Formats: sequence, structure tokens, C-alpha cells
Amino acid sequence: MRHAHSRGLDLKTRFPAFLLGFLAAAFEIYLLREFSAEFYGNELTFGLFLGSWLLWGGLGSLSRPGDSKGPSPERLYGLYGLAIVLFFLSLVVLRFSHSLMGILPAELTGLIPALGFALFLSFLLSFPLGHYFVLNAGLLGGDVSLVYLLESAGATVAGLVVHFFLIPKFSNWEGGALIGAGAAVLILAAMRPRRLRWLVAAPLVCAVCLASFDFPSQKAAWKPLRLVESEDTPYGKLQVIKTEEQVTLFDNGLTVFSHPDAGAAEESVHFALLQREGIRNVLLIGGGASGGAAEALKYPGIRLDYVELDPAIIRLSEKHLAAADLAALGSPRTRIVYQDGRSFLERTDGRYDAIILNLPEPATAQVNRYYTREFFLEARKKLNPGGVLSFIVPSAENYISDALAQFLGCLAGTLRDVFPEVVAVPGGRCVFLASEGPLSIDPAYLTAAIVRFGLENRFVSPEMLPARLNPLRVDYLAGEISGPGTRINRDLVPVSFYFHSILWAAQFRGLESKLLQAAGQIPSGWLLDAPLAVFALVLAFLALMRKRSTARFLVPIAVMGLTSIVVELTVFIAFQANFGYVYGKIPLLLALFMAGLVLGSHLARRQKRTAPAALPIVQGAFVLTLLAALKSLSGSGGEIVPFALLLAFGALAGYLFVCANGLLLRERPHLGLGYGVDLLASFVGVVLASAVIIPLWGLPAVLLRLTILNAICLAYLLATSSSRS
Repeated sequence: MRHAHSRGLDLKTRFPAFLLGFLAAAFEIYLLREFSAEFYGNELTFGLFLGSWLLWGGLGSLSRPGDSKGPSPERLYGLYGLAIVLFFLSLVVLRFSHSLMGILPAELTGLIPALGFALFLSFLLSFPLGHYFVLNAGLLGGDVSLVYLLESAGATVAGLVVHFFLIPKFSNWEGGALIGAGAAVLILAAMRPRRLRWLVAAPLVCAVCLASFDFPSQKAAWKPLRLVESEDTPYGKLQVIKTEEQVTLFDNGLTVFSHPDAGAAEESVHFALLQREGIRNVLLIGGGASGGAAEALKYPGIRLDYVELDPAIIRLSEKHLAAADLAALGSPRTRIVYQDGRSFLERTDGRYDAIILNLPEPATAQVNRYYTREFFLEARKKLNPGGVLSFIVPSAENYISDALAQFLGCLAGTLRDVFPEVVAVPGGRCVFLASEGPLSIDPAYLTAAIVRFGLENRFVSPEMLPARLNPLRVDYLAGEISGPGTRINRDLVPVSFYFHSILWAAQFRGLESKLLQAAGQIPSGWLLDAPLAVFALVLAFLALMRKRSTARFLVPIAVMGLTSIVVELTVFIAFQANFGYVYGKIPLLLALFMAGLVLGSHLARRQKRTAPAALPIVQGAFVLTLLAALKSLSGSGGEIVPFALLLAFGALAGYLFVCANGLLLRERPHLGLGYGVDLLASFVGVVLASAVIIPLWGLPAVLLRLTILNAICLAYLLATSSSRS
């Protein structure tokens, strides 16, 4: 009986830590998905939110005095109920963020407002969650490593539940409501004092309201525009806006297409197909539902492969566009493939006379991978002799700013690195054409081809071409995008994403654009190598002092925190570049890392007494694993490698944290110090890596510096090991 009572007591005191990890991970995933839908959804805003979350979580864990004892489980559950309500409130604030800023729902926002909302929402939730970590440690008698293990286990389960069960079947609000309601039911079942149950009953009421008012709240947030349908998919949030004259589809707040928009549809297709007489096989990646497929089928004898990643785009188009507008999609000459476009191109045995990209500009890592040297090389392999590659990006009619010239020049230079012939069509949308054979945008040549094919176009027409293709405009554009020193956009060095970020930030006339441009002008040695040199000098000084200091335990924790988060970010982007969308797989990738934390912390806890000599061994394993990650960036090992790497890094991080934090607590009994340092170092890593280092210098440069950083830490641990006991 005593044994059963002991097990019950263990469950009663341990379950809150598990639930904390579950709630924190689920909250983070759903807030990140909603944040992406409201604030442009690229890796820069992703980094802002994740960095803010880590910052406030670290400060929350540091805010609790080291000698504090934890509350009762019942009182802790009451605090969890409050956190669930704050999570629901955060979702509501995000949904109406544009209204709170006084701008239209579809209007783009700058980095400063995005940072403001990220900091506010993270303070609202992540700060108390970090505080609760220390409360759980007090509840478990100061056993921080056990809290770390249980929290990681909860986060692992949350990632798996969200990825496999919630995202495929429910909207973000519905999934968040189920998470909150499920947690509230478990808490109610576990609570004994009835006087506190009202604290947890409140989340149940809020969850019902949240799920019920999902679409009505979206309609209210989009006013004065008329939202007619919304769908959360594994790839993003799709929303359909209707006016009397036009239907517009948004994906994570960015326009996928507007219909009718004959100008965009014609420009995306005809400049490419008019180049050759005998075009038969055409690959269209994206944009078929918005008129691209219909324009391509104007040419007799063409067979069209139309590739679309998200089936919901076609489904919503069929629901809200007239049947006549979608006739081309049902034509026997059209084959629709639901697949990542790049993966399809790499795996298909077919060859094409024209490959047309009808995609958004490279504002995210997902889209940027269609504008890299590696993709262009693959496209060239799959083109028949003389075949044409075409894509269209936003530009300007008459004046090309410096930021726009950098962006367009990067794309043009990357094309020229692969194709001998490259031309750019000027206009509000710049059309790039590339081929091994000759290309012409002479108005007379194009007019003759239009007549020969019997085309009746409104915009790419004999009447419009002479003005658009005036030699002065063509030469001006060519001169602006052909400057010396053009950088090549690559899968692992996504520099066009950086140039696009500057172009985007320049719209808001704030500090964002100036800061991004200034970062690009700093030599890599100053930003990447100088901090490493300073870090090495500081550690050398500490080692020479030979004084017993908590630094010898805090330094490896900080290095581990920074390394882990940057490795996660690097793996996400490399996964995106090599295998396709990562948006829907973030929960699974996160779950693998957390599973590694559970494994590593469990193995470390099995040691009866942590020896300081264990730290250099684990630190050395970090260096070796980083070298393995550096070699696997190309994706040659297959899709399993990123998952294996995250599992390995998680295991090492969990083992090192338990060892180093256990040694730290012997000398300084602050329960939240090690965890707080871990999160604050992660904050520094994610902000620097996502905003500047990865876009400018790429993933290999990041992993190389991380390897050096960990090697410096290893040297420090070896040098100070003799002074440890």
C-alpha cells in the first residue's frame, strides 16, 4: 500500500512538469502558425517570434529566487488554467493585429510592428511559462534535471499530437481550443480543492468560444473586405476574399492570385511560349488556377503538366471561380499533379520545351528554392534543346531603386551562371527568360509570333508591346541589373531572400531597411569571426585565472543553448531547400529534437553522481556531430538525415544540460539560472542567424562557426578540468 501511495504521489508531483512542456510546445506551434499568417510568414518574422519567445522564457526562469519552494500541485494547476486563457487571448490579439495597428487586413507590415507583437505576446505567455519551470523544480524538491526531462517529454508528445492529429483535421483555432480544453479536463480531474476549480473551468468556456467563433472572427478581422472562406492546411492559411468584380486568394496573408487578372496571366506565359514555334510539352509550376493554364492552352498541340503543392488551392478555386474560368484544368491536354514542384522536376523522366514558374517572389525559404542556381541547373537538365525557362517577379515601370536593382540583379546573375542566354522584360512585373538557344523580346518578332498562333491577348498584344518593350526601357533595366559583384543565389546561401527582405523593408520608411543594409555591408570577418576571437580570449583569461567559478558550468550551457537553436533553424531551412515544404513538418521536427532531450537527460540522470570530466566528452561529441551536419547539408543522405541530426543534437543537449546544471547547483542553488541562460543564449542565436547570418553567408558558414565555437568551449573545459572536483 505504501508503494502504491508513493507512486501516486510521484505522479501527482511529476505530471505538472510534463503538462508544462506539452502546453508550452503546443502554444508555441499554434502561435507561430498564426503569427506567420498575420506577419508575412517568412523566416525573418519566424526568427523574431521564436527569439522573443526564448527571451521571455529565459527571463521568466531567472525571475524566481533560487531558494523558493514550489506551490502545491493544485495551485500550479490553477496557474496553468490562467496560462491557457492567456493563450486564447493571444490568438485573439493576433487575429485582430491589423485592426489594432489601424491598417487593412491585407496590408503588409514592417519588422518593427512584428517585433512589437512578438515581444508582447511572448511576454504574455512565455514569461510565466519560464517562471512555472522553476515552480515545478521547487515542487520536486529542487530536482531541475527531472523537470527538464519531464518538460521535454511533454513537448515531444505535443509535437506528435499537433503534427499527426490536429493540423491535418482542424484549423489553428480549433486545434488550439482542443489543446486547451483537453488540458483543462485533465487538470480538473487531478485537482482536489474545489475552490480552485473555477480557475480551470474558465479555459473550457473559452475553448468552446474560440472554436465557435473561428470563422466569424476572421470575417470581422477582414472588414471592410468580404471574407467568404478560410482553410488552415499543413502548408498555410488560405483565405478567399470576394468583391463584385474579383476573387482573391491569400496564403498566410500574401496574395496567391486575383481573378480575373488577365495581365498577370498573360505575362506569366506568353513571353516564354512565343519564343519557339514547335513547343509541345510545357511544365507550369503554380498559377494554373489563376489563368496560367488557360493561357498556355491557347497554343495548339500543347500538353501541360500543372504542378500545385496544396490541393486546397484548386479546391477553393473550383468553389469560388466560374466553371468557364477553370475549363483549362479539366482539359484532356492538362495533367494536374499535387506535389512540391521542385521535387516533381527532380524526379520526373519527362522533358519540356518550356518550364514556367508562376510563383510568388522569393520572400521565404520555401519559395526561394525555385530561384537558386541548383534549381536552374535542374531545370536546364529537363529542358529540351532550345527550351525556355520563365518566371515573373514584382518590379517597377520606370525607376529601379538600388534595393530593387540588387534583388533583380541577384536573380539575373544566378540565371546567367547557368544559361548562356538571359533576357529581362521591363514593366511593373519583370519577366525573366533563360535558354540555351537564342531569345528575343523585339516587339516585331513577338507580334509576328502572336499573329502566327492566332492569339487574342489584351496585354501581351501587338498594340501594347511597342511601348512596354521600348529599347530605352529594355536597356535601362538591363543596365541596372547587370552591375559588377552580383551575388549568386544558392540553396544553402539564400542571398536573394536577404535582398528581398531589404526591398520589403524599404516600403515602410523605417529603420528596418537601413539596419538590414548596414548588416550586409559589415565584412563577414567582423560579424562571424571577431566574436569568436573575443569569446576565445575571454575563456582563455578565465582559464588562466584558475579560480573556481560557475562560469565553467554556465559557459557550456550557453554554448549548448545557442548551438541547439541555430542547428534547429539550419535544419529547418536545409530541409526546406532539399525536400520541400517545412511549414507543416515543424511540429514533427521539433518533436524529434525534444525526444532527443528526453533521451539525453534520462541517460545523464542515471549517473549516480555527475563528474566534471563528463562535460568535455559531451562537448567533444557536439563538435563531431556538427561536422557530420556540415557534410550532410546537401541532402544527399535522404529525408531521414535531418530527423536523425535533430534527435542526436537533442540527446547531446539534454545530457550536457543535466550534467552542467547539476554541477552548477552544487555551487549556486538558483533553480532557474541554468535554464534561463540556456534560453537567453538561444535567443541571441536565433535572432542573429535568422535575420542576418544565414541569408547573407549561408548555412555552411553558420555550421562552420558553430563548430569552431564548440571547439573553443571544449578547449576551455579541458583547460579548467584540473581545477574541478
